Amino acid sequence: MDADISLKVNETMQRLLDPKLLVVDDTLLYQLQDQLRNILGTEGTEWLTDCGIVNFLEKCSMSTSNLIVSFSLQLCGHLSRNQSHFELLQQKDIVTSLFLAARRTENWQEASVRYAYYSCVCDLISYHTLQFIHDSDCIKGTFESLEDNSVFVAKKAENALTTLITFVNSHASNTSQSDSGNHLTKNMFNQCINLLMTNIVGDNKECNAVTHCLHIATDIVSMDPRIMANLRGKTEFLKALKQLWTNGIYSCRKLAIHLYLTLSIEDEDLFCVEDLMNMIQVQQNVDFTTLLTICESILTTRLLHFTFCQISTDILRIPLLLSMKKQLPHSLSNVDFPCMKSSSVCYKVASQALTVIGKLQNYFHQFLPMLSEFVKYLCHLPSWNSQTKKLFTQTVRILNNMLPHPDKAACDEDKIEANSLIDTLLTKINENNTDTMVISCVLECFVPMFRNILASEKLSDNLLVFINKRSCDQRWEVRDSIIVFIKDVLNCCAEVQLREWFDMTATMVLVWSAVGDSVSYVRSAAILTLSAIFLKWNDLEKISIDGEVISLDIAIEKMLIILKSDTEAFSRRSAAQFLLNVYTLKGVQSQHMTVISAAMIDCIKDFDWEVKLKSLEFLEILIKTHGLHGEQMQCCDIMVRNGTVPGGSSAENEIDIHESKPLQQALEVASSSGLFQALLTAYNDEDPIVKDKAASLINVIKHRLIHVKADCNYDGSKNNKTYDDLKALESVDLNVNVLSGLFERKKLLVDVLDNILACKSAPSGDDDPNDNLLSLVDCY
Repeated sequence: MDADISLKVNETMQRLLDPKLLVVDDTLLYQLQDQLRNILGTEGTEWLTDCGIVNFLEKCSMSTSNLIVSFSLQLCGHLSRNQSHFELLQQKDIVTSLFLAARRTENWQEASVRYAYYSCVCDLISYHTLQFIHDSDCIKGTFESLEDNSVFVAKKAENALTTLITFVNSHASNTSQSDSGNHLTKNMFNQCINLLMTNIVGDNKECNAVTHCLHIATDIVSMDPRIMANLRGKTEFLKALKQLWTNGIYSCRKLAIHLYLTLSIEDEDLFCVEDLMNMIQVQQNVDFTTLLTICESILTTRLLHFTFCQISTDILRIPLLLSMKKQLPHSLSNVDFPCMKSSSVCYKVASQALTVIGKLQNYFHQFLPMLSEFVKYLCHLPSWNSQTKKLFTQTVRILNNMLPHPDKAACDEDKIEANSLIDTLLTKINENNTDTMVISCVLECFVPMFRNILASEKLSDNLLVFINKRSCDQRWEVRDSIIVFIKDVLNCCAEVQLREWFDMTATMVLVWSAVGDSVSYVRSAAILTLSAIFLKWNDLEKISIDGEVISLDIAIEKMLIILKSDTEAFSRRSAAQFLLNVYTLKGVQSQHMTVISAAMIDCIKDFDWEVKLKSLEFLEILIKTHGLHGEQMQCCDIMVRNGTVPGGSSAENEIDIHESKPLQQALEVASSSGLFQALLTAYNDEDPIVKDKAASLINVIKHRLIHVKADCNYDGSKNNKTYDDLKALESVDLNVNVLSGLFERKKLLVDVLDNILACKSAPSGDDDPNDNLLSLVDCY
């Protein structure tokens, strides 16, 4: 750390100990804490002493300011994460003193101090601090704070206990520990679990501590299901959970049911069908969402009874069936669900049920017919609202994953269902008044159907009719969706399939026309689709539009015009990406490379920062191509294997990566192309992202030159431009701190320190100096 910053930190720490200090902004200490956390990870113990932090914490235990005690506790907790820092603090008994100071009655009454205390406990939980936590006897007190009247303090105590139980459990069976270490972690684990069960099994079912304890138990079981599997008193514990879901407060019910299921569902002696039906009866009038959670737990648990699975899948069907006004499954036909009478509530819960169904891949076959029916029901509704659209898109996407794959055996029923679904969806999107979002969703879901579904021939024939019909739709969103759909299909399907499904000429005509669309979004999508076409099809010279052959030359010329004259950034970004893609094509001709290189370097002058980044991405390729990058050999090897050698060298005319050009020649080529000037222009850009990217590339070149300077005489005798460019690059002051972000963090720290030092002291003669401290607003 810089000496001037260390002195300023020291001065600030001394200032904070002044009891008459008037803190004009109660967030200053929190800002200081955040900035110190960013710095302390890179500093050793000596700096903590030199900058006065250790001395400050040592004296804080005697402070009468709740604000300072809270600040010191949280700072102490963060420092204690580092073992050497913790040992330094404990040599002076600082952590113990601060814990005792926090527990003093006048301090403990403040919620902010209690919150800071448990924040410190959370940070302290580490193997090198376990003995301290055990000796300080704070575990019992943390459980007691689960009943704190501040929800923030109670939640922080809950977090501390969850972290502690998880940590000691993971270390209790660690064979690499000493016998004393194993004994300590086992004792702490048993103490925590016993207190946890005592709170849950106790008689006070209305206590907030019960809810927090259920949260703790649920969290630790979700991380390690075995953690409570073999507990003593498990039967009594499960009975308590049963009582909580029937008689406990509302916030306890879902947690109690979930925990009971997790601990008992694989044991038929503990969990029976009557228990499941009891849960349904309890929840039907209150919280259908909890029922969905129960079903998910059952269907994702191993070794299940068939009846549980049947009832669970039936429950997941209920919201969809009620939405369609269908009869309920036989297993639940006698159960009334009054909370589902409202259609809006029913649609909301249906969305939640679909989310659960989407996770249950093993049960897709059971849900496929009903979901297909649900989509058809939605398609035939006379009008749609936002909820209907959401349900439709959600269901279609789930169905997309359910439909049969070519490499998997599919029964005739699945094939019939898939074809029927396609007919329904095609009919829907062909309606004149179909919402644009629905069209976009259906086309999006049709893309993987080309690969997955066995009815791809039928799909392609009908889609071509739709594409031809809607390619000139007045709504730009529809035109955009069609172009994006073509691009996605091009990217996901093999060339043989594409030639079978698509009329190449008709597709090219449609896409080429869209490049000139009046809306920039459509133009942008069309340009990227055009790029995908050139990447997929190599015989495009045969395609002509209005007598003009659409070749790569024509396409590149079109992109150059867009880069120079298009007023919308979306189109220019896509044009730059098109040229970038073409430049890396195998077999691209040298004249194309020259034109693209000049255009991409010139893009650094564009007004849009994303276009500039595309230019810098291209410059990075040139740097590697010219051998000005330290990783050139490795990068070229990868490109050769991938068939993307820079400059599009073919197998017959491949760049010799093992015999690179002499460095001086490479520098002259790079300079004459404008590469160095483009980097300097980007480095002076106002956009920080562009500036940072340019700085990193300049740093690469400078690093390369340092190692080969002796072998390269660039004195300017042959090429003054090269000499001038390199001198300009060398003169750029690339502060390493700027590249790493450390400089910015130091600047923020200094700003906070200056603000604290600018605070005034209270006038002398006040009876109680502490009254002059700005009171911390207690948000805890």
